[in-house]
Amino acid sequence: MTNKEKIRIKLKELSLKIDGSMEYGIDALTIADKLGLQRNLVSHVLNELTKEEEAIKVNKRPVYFISKEVYEEDSDRFTLISDYIKEVSSNTNNDIDNFKELIGASGSLKDVVQQCKSAVSYPPNGLPFLLIGSSGVGKSFLAQKVYDYARNCSYIKEEAPFEIFNCAEYANNPELFSAILFGSAKGAYTGADSDRIGLIEKANGGYLFLDEIHRLPPEGQEKLFLFLDKGIFRRLGETEKKRYANVRLIFATTENPENKFLQTFLRRIPLIVKIPSFKERPLKEKLDLIDNFYKREALNINRNIIVNSQVINILINSNAHGNIGKLINAIKLSCANALNNTQEKRTKVLKVKINNLPKDIIEQDEDISFNNLNINDMFISCSEKNDRDYLNTHINKAPEITEELSKYIKELEESKITEEEFFINGIKIFNDLIDHIVFNEKYRNSKNVIYKSIEKAVESTLHFMNLNYGIDYLANSSEIVANLITYFVEFQNEGCTKEDITLIEQLSKKFNKEYKLVLKLIRDIHDNLDLEINKTAEIYLLIYIRSLDKSIQNNVNAIIIAHGHSTASSIAGVANRLFGKYIFEPFDMPIESSPLDISNKILEYVKTIDTSKGLLILVDMGSLETIYILLEKEIYGDIAIVDNVSTKLVLDVGSRILSLQPLKQIAEEASKKNISKVNYIESSKKKLDVIITTCITGIGTASKIKDLLNNCFNEDEVKVVAYDYESLKENGKEDFVFKQYNVKLIIGTNDPKIETIPFISLENLIMKKADSVLSNTLKGIVDNDIIEKINKEAVKLFTLENVLNYLTILNPDKIVDQVEDALTNLERSLGFKLENDLKISLYIHISCMIERLVIKDPIMNYRDCEDFEQCHVHFIKMTRKAFSVIENFYRVEIPISEIGFIYDSIKNKVKNFDL
Repeated sequence: MTNKEKIRIKLKELSLKIDGSMEYGIDALTIADKLGLQRNLVSHVLNELTKEEEAIKVNKRPVYFISKEVYEEDSDRFTLISDYIKEVSSNTNNDIDNFKELIGASGSLKDVVQQCKSAVSYPPNGLPFLLIGSSGVGKSFLAQKVYDYARNCSYIKEEAPFEIFNCAEYANNPELFSAILFGSAKGAYTGADSDRIGLIEKANGGYLFLDEIHRLPPEGQEKLFLFLDKGIFRRLGETEKKRYANVRLIFATTENPENKFLQTFLRRIPLIVKIPSFKERPLKEKLDLIDNFYKREALNINRNIIVNSQVINILINSNAHGNIGKLINAIKLSCANALNNTQEKRTKVLKVKINNLPKDIIEQDEDISFNNLNINDMFISCSEKNDRDYLNTHINKAPEITEELSKYIKELEESKITEEEFFINGIKIFNDLIDHIVFNEKYRNSKNVIYKSIEKAVESTLHFMNLNYGIDYLANSSEIVANLITYFVEFQNEGCTKEDITLIEQLSKKFNKEYKLVLKLIRDIHDNLDLEINKTAEIYLLIYIRSLDKSIQNNVNAIIIAHGHSTASSIAGVANRLFGKYIFEPFDMPIESSPLDISNKILEYVKTIDTSKGLLILVDMGSLETIYILLEKEIYGDIAIVDNVSTKLVLDVGSRILSLQPLKQIAEEASKKNISKVNYIESSKKKLDVIITTCITGIGTASKIKDLLNNCFNEDEVKVVAYDYESLKENGKEDFVFKQYNVKLIIGTNDPKIETIPFISLENLIMKKADSVLSNTLKGIVDNDIIEKINKEAVKLFTLENVLNYLTILNPDKIVDQVEDALTNLERSLGFKLENDLKISLYIHISCMIERLVIKDPIMNYRDCEDFEQCHVHFIKMTRKAFSVIENFYRVEIPISEIGFIYDSIKNKVKNFDL
């Protein structure tokens, strides 16, 4: 019997014995003790059983599991778990439902939605923000959604008001504007026979949406200053009495804020949110919008609607002003015209044709080419069911394959498997995914204009790859790739995790040629169809393209440079096709191009490949031989330049590359055989000196530290590179960054302990303990005057308050006091004092953590999170107690992963610390 079977049986056995009203389930440690197995193994298997829907996982502290079979047989007995499932379901639905009507919420409007949520959740009363976008993009609709989100998530009360005010109505009458907005006292103006409350008082506790705010004259803007600053206002006609209101403000404008507002007014609005126009939306969203608005009309008139493909094409390409508002009106009018022209008034199906559209839409752009996207007619049902909803809600998702791929990529990085083994396993996973897509009935039925347009674009790109890179694609390759990309566009467009991005970066460096083709494919689809593709798709595309390209990873990189618009491409294409492998990279150069132009193009290319084993350049004429002068100081590895390029020479060189001959032998022997000259330049490249910034919590904070350092010195003086901490820690000197740069110093929140590379902690910079290390590092990079200037700037910039102000959007004065109190409480629980440098490190880390929690972007990928939760229960309890005031004030909950980073920060500084 396998361990997995033992664990499954034991889970079921123990699940039958628990009291469902008192216990959530069984933890991994209990099962491990019962079976005499490692807790880590048990935890891993229980998570697998959860994914396979044989167990239910309860994310409490500790994590509990229960047999799903046992629970479903008698769910009434397990009241605790039932309540937990309802709570999780409710919380999930609330957050999604508020913006579900907003087409593009997970696409082109994803950042817009995130910014709005951040403004709503920022303590204690949210942030005022400005919506900008041309007329009709949906600013008012978005403001309503923001209000709904705030109410449903309990940031405001359920009965909180939502008031709307169009500033254009009173733009020329600032006094009346004041009376409407702030209210008026009796006798304030002729006819004011009683006190009147204004919109601010009406909106107290809720939201006030001020539309067309640009129509307010300067004096109107100034009247808002006091209220924006302190929440204080006076009614018109009052001079002494101060009134207070707690109102969240949303402003909207169609104008450029810099041109229409007082700078003093703009400074009081911390967030500006730009909404894209209809033209800027991706193709899928345009289709969804058109479908959605025709659906409304189908329900209104109680008829099914068939929309002609040419109508859809014109609406998609419409450049008329008015955006979505104009689109809605055009769709309404097209239905009205079609209904009016229908001879049989009782027909159940309404056909919308091109002549039913408003004339200004048809005539606006003579260049619109009908049906250039291979669009089929669109059928819209008049039933309540949304015709396109099932695409996102009822389709069976793909099996869990990312974890498996992740495992193989990591094993490849650690040299536990060969490249051949990786791609054998990878193509199996790829085929499983394609089978899931192709044989899923609901997905197959959903093939639409998106799929057909993608297939057409993919076919074109694969043909280009065959002509230029010798990659033979199969008869069904365009169908396979189109299915994959459509799947990611339609169903997997939520974004990409940090772990996925790291995996993609690892593969792109190791298989740079294939990755370049992947990017070409994605770029073609984006440029032609305006579609955004989840980056995770890049991994699967790379695996598939690699399966088509039978080439090995060559020791030598070879490029062909020739004058003319397609000379190099033609020669490279012939050679790559004959070899059936991607060996040569072509560079076509117009006759008028200078050696500098050519060098710059080559430099851009070599940045994406590993040239440490040499670069072979085949050129067509003598003038190009001199480019090595511009390249030799920039390229790592030897360079060989062979002139008089021809198809014969290229075929000879290609066969030698495939025979794994070294660069010098290839260049010398091929040149003798083909009557060419050789310039061979041994590498003298000196790597660029850099300072690396890093942070244990991710690249985001590292980038902010880099920006702060760049206020001390500019890029011309010292280059600073933000880099991933985990990569440095895991790879050490073998990491790619050390091959690319001469790393002189690492600055960050935690020491990755790279041998021979000095490290300065951010807290030591603040405490002025790093002057000598910084000065010694900079010697030899810049002269003494610049070192002195940098040290002076560092003294001014690296204060605790300034660093916190730079790294977060929080008020540094308030946050320092709050963290100080929390750390004092933690010290009492720990029973010892934290050293000053550790305290400062924690000030920085915790401030950044609070900001992440406030904007709902916590770090959840702490290594071995479940192990930490099981092994450090006491520390977790102490931390939660110490930070309870902060959690209540900001209305956040610190997850276990973030507590893990706090624990690591203390353990790295305190010897023998283990709680």
